[in-house]
Amino acid sequence: MKEFFKLTTFLFIFVLSNKLAIAATATGNADVYKVIMRKVELCTGYTVVDFDDVGTAAACHDAVTIGSGDKEVDIASVTAGSAAANYGDPALLPLGETYTHMRVTVDRKFIIKSESALDTGGTDDTDNCVTVATTDAQYENDEATDKYTHKVAIAEGGTNAAMNLYMTDGRQGDESTSNNYTQCETANCAKNDGWTWDYAASASNLSSAIAMTTMRSSVTTDDVQLVYVLAKPYTVTLNPPTIDISFGTRNALGVQEVCDNGSNCAGQSDAHCSFYPEEPIVTITIK
Repeated sequence: MKEFFKLTTFLFIFVLSNKLAIAATATGNADVYKVIMRKVELCTGYTVVDFDDVGTAAACHDAVTIGSGDKEVDIASVTAGSAAANYGDPALLPLGETYTHMRVTVDRKFIIKSESALDTGGTDDTDNCVTVATTDAQYENDEATDKYTHKVAIAEGGTNAAMNLYMTDGRQGDESTSNNYTQCETANCAKNDGWTWDYAASASNLSSAIAMTTMRSSVTTDDVQLVYVLAKPYTVTLNPPTIDISFGTRNALGVQEVCDNGSNCAGQSDAHCSFYPEEPIVTITIK
């Protein structure tokens, strides 16, 4: 994962999943990848915190918000860079202050459309996986009720369309708790089971972010927060910066095979595709 913000050329990736504990998995390109930006803050420093405390003052010292309010950006679009660059106002930073970190808040919902069919690498039942339009019928109850507690299952070979995907409930990867979300195993979730999803437990589990909120059943928020180290400290001057942003969505969509037999779908005729958001790359140039 690359840095979110850089005062020269800077990369970031949303770290949405750190580890999959089960099933055959694969990644592919996204034709549509919409994120909801909610807040961007600069920090004068960072204290190592448990990832349940990423939103605290210790995780982002003397935080100054340079952008806030919901803004949906399709980072797979050719116009995504200008749309994201217009979010926020670096001129709000106090003159002479030096910043070393950034904290970013995004929504747990992502709208993603697969560029082409994906093969999970599991059985022949999941070698033609495409995202499909989201409906309440895909969930055990409905999308609004189950969006953070359930991952839906899709039969292969559907009609490719943009799909709502969520960062579901999980645990930190070094914890022993299990069955922290419900995995649907059929297209209508009539069959489902308790599975386990791991998120990063420390900075060493992340590629370049140093902290990320752990999504838990006890976290009653739509927000995901991440903290990054700036490539070099930035001291605010009288010269307002110009921001240029570009995005990359190769391998930004993940898919895993699911079936009624858990992680071993060999010989099963009920295997389905289950999608999750992966890591989009963003390049931000400020000069």
